[in-house]
Amino acid sequence: MNEPNTKIAATLYSLREYCQTEKDLDNTLKRIRGFGYEAVQISGVPLSPDKIKDITDKHGLYICASHEGLDALRNDFNSLVKKLKTWDCDFTALGFPGEAFTVEPAAAGKLIAELDGYGRRFADQGIRFGYHNHEMEFAPSGDSLFLERIYAETDKTTFFAEIDVHWVQRGGQNPAEWIRKVSGRMPVCHFKDYTIVGREPRFCEVGEGNLNWSEIIQACVETGVRWYVVEQDVPVENRDIFQSLEISYQNLKKMGVK
Repeated sequence: MNEPNTKIAATLYSLREYCQTEKDLDNTLKRIRGFGYEAVQISGVPLSPDKIKDITDKHGLYICASHEGLDALRNDFNSLVKKLKTWDCDFTALGFPGEAFTVEPAAAGKLIAELDGYGRRFADQGIRFGYHNHEMEFAPSGDSLFLERIYAETDKTTFFAEIDVHWVQRGGQNPAEWIRKVSGRMPVCHFKDYTIVGREPRFCEVGEGNLNWSEIIQACVETGVRWYVVEQDVPVENRDIFQSLEISYQNLKKMGVK
């Protein structure tokens, strides 16, 4: 399928509960396409690559990215490459490092070097590999924050970023500043909003929370971000996650995103 001109995509991780069977994925993608989305990021879908490709093509949805786990990177790298090529997808990211994550300086350096190696291996296959952050990467590791280290100690020509603006804000940082820090090496940015309920931080739809979206979008435009991928880990109270994905899409269109 040809790459669309739109910038807005949805990650299926948000809809993972509705993507566990072929029938559910078919119904889910039909609804997503009906909201206006023309691209998706694959995450949390336990179906064969061929079947996922068939169903996304059926609904006119382009696969712009995926998330992969560290175990698969370590133990099944060639299968990941084959899967991404089946999807005609040229970007993937480590969604979460799990128990391998550490800010202990020496161990963190080894993890970063390992990830840098995957970036070079993927680059040899014409695929870009990046890192998706949460809030934990804004902890100190040696003289720098872990996320500062990961981009300082990797090859900017073969290792890429997938900044998640919600988690940047939740980590006490400025999303637009971080988008600019990785200028030229971020094809995909995760868009989700941030609000406070009582004293607790919460996920919410893009444009319905506290993030400065005009500043974030301007930073993305300035730095050449290709895809704005809408993600919402859980719905807000009394709202269906599909409604949330539709609200985020409509709000981004109202903000002028094409």
